[in-house]
Amino acid sequence: MSIGNFGRDLRKLKIWLTYGSELLWIRARMLRLDAIAQLQSIVVLMVLVVLAGVVFFLGFISLLFGLNTLLTPQAKVWVFFGIAILFLLLILLLTILIIKLLRKQSQFMTETFAAINKDISYLKYTSNAKANGEH
Repeated sequence: MSIGNFGRDLRKLKIWLTYGSELLWIRARMLRLDAIAQLQSIVVLMVLVVLAGVVFFLGFISLLFGLNTLLTPQAKVWVFFGIAILFLLLILLLTILIIKLLRKQSQFMTETFAAINKDISYLKYTSNAKANGEH
């Protein structure tokens, strides 16, 4: 082990500690903000889903009681099966929308981790260039 290599390794370590700690701190704060925003979004989404579900079921039950009173027995079969098919299609549509929303939410964390990887790669390149005397 020569003194020149030791000095170069020491400069690399200094660069890593200086820039790496600053970048790591910034990225950690960004990751924290992303996680908080994602958590808030999920909580609001869940509250709205539960509230919409309660309102929907109350209205739907009232509609069914009203239709049961007004319709003839033959019309009841068509109306109630038609409503069931309509709601199955709506469930499919809502499932697709929920999947898209969850994929969009997960991109925030993925982008932050990708940026951290880019920073580490940049630091490796910069520390190698500066340790070799390049600027």
